Amino acid sequence: MPISRTAPSPARPAQRATKPLSLYLAGVGSVGTALLYQLTELQGDAQRPRLIGACTSTHAAWTPPHPTPSAVEHHLEHGSTLHWPAVLERLIEHAPRPLVFVDATGHPDVANHYTTLLEAGIHVVTPSKLANTRSQDTFDRLHRTATQQNVQYRYETTVGAGLPVVRTVRDLRATGDRIQTIRGVVSGTLTFVFSRMRKGDSFSEAVEAAIQKGYAEPDVRDDLSGEDVARKFMILARTAGASIERDDVEVESLVPDNLRDLPLLAFRRHLGTVNEQWQERVAEAATRDAVLQYVGEWVPGSGIRVGVEAVPSDAEFGRLDGQDNLFHITTSRYNESPLTIKGPGAGPAVTAGGVLADVLAVQHVR
Repeated sequence: MPISRTAPSPARPAQRATKPLSLYLAGVGSVGTALLYQLTELQGDAQRPRLIGACTSTHAAWTPPHPTPSAVEHHLEHGSTLHWPAVLERLIEHAPRPLVFVDATGHPDVANHYTTLLEAGIHVVTPSKLANTRSQDTFDRLHRTATQQNVQYRYETTVGAGLPVVRTVRDLRATGDRIQTIRGVVSGTLTFVFSRMRKGDSFSEAVEAAIQKGYAEPDVRDDLSGEDVARKFMILARTAGASIERDDVEVESLVPDNLRDLPLLAFRRHLGTVNEQWQERVAEAATRDAVLQYVGEWVPGSGIRVGVEAVPSDAEFGRLDGQDNLFHITTSRYNESPLTIKGPGAGPAVTAGGVLADVLAVQHVR
C-alpha cells in the first residue's frame, strides 16, 4: 500500500463549537518560523490556534492574537530575558485552556519540561527526538502522564518530518495488527551523500555538497554517526510497543575513528583520507548490480541495526535520490507486500506542516 507525499496536507477537522486552542511556541528557528507562516495561512478560520507567546534560546515574549511572523520577531527582540520558571508559571497558572506547547528547539533543557507541562493539563507537540530516545522509563512516563491527564503528547515529525510514519505505526498497533519488521532509509542527508557517490563524487565531495546545500546538521558528524537514524528507529519501535534501550541498537558510524575528535573544520579537511576506502566499497557493490545505502531495520525480538548495505540498484531502496525517505512496514496483515511510505523526510516546510497537523489533531480529538 504505497503512500507518497511531497508535503503534508493536514486534514482540516470539522467545525466544532469549542474554544480554539491557545499555542505557545518554543523555538523560532527554521521550523518555528515556517510554522508561524503556516498559521497565518489559516486566516478566517475561527477555530485556528491562537498564538499566545513564544521564546528563543535567549528571549521570551507574550504576543497578541494571530501575530504575523514579523510581529513575533519584533516582540521577541523587545521581550524579556528567557527565564523558564517564569514561563512555566505563566503557562500553568494563567494561560488560557486548552493549551498546546510546541517545542521546536531540539534543546534537552526544554524536553525536560514535558512531564511538568503534561501534568498541568497542557498538550505537548514536538519534532524533537530527545525526550523519546532517553530511557524506556522516560518514554513510558511521558505517555502514562498524558493518558492520566487526558492530554495529547504528539511527535509525528520526529520520524520522516511530515510523512505519516509514527501515526501509521500507532494505528497498526491500536487496531491489533502485529508488526514483523520496519525497514527504511530515513536520513535525507545520507541518501543525498550516497546518491552523489553513485554519480561519481568522492565521499568527501559528497559530504561537502550536503553541507553546502544546507542538508547536513551544523556538525555533519551528527549525520555521519548514524545516531539520528538510530533515534528514529528507537521511536518507531517504542511506539509499536517494544521496550528498547540505546544499548540494544547496533549502529555503523561513518565517522572515521582517527577524525572523530578533531575540530569541525579540520575534520572536513581530512575527510578525503577515506575516499579510497569508499570508492572500493562503491565499486564492489557495482559488480553485483548493487548500490550503497544507509538502511535501518527493526525486527521485534532482535533489536535494531542501522548501517550501510549494498541494495539492488533496481529496487526501491536502490533508486532513492535527493533527500527522500522510504519505509517498508511488514505486518501480519501486510505480509505479502509491505506497507510503503515514501517522500521528503526533511525540510522546514514539511516538518512545520507535520507539526501543524499534530496541533490540529489535538484540537480534533480533545
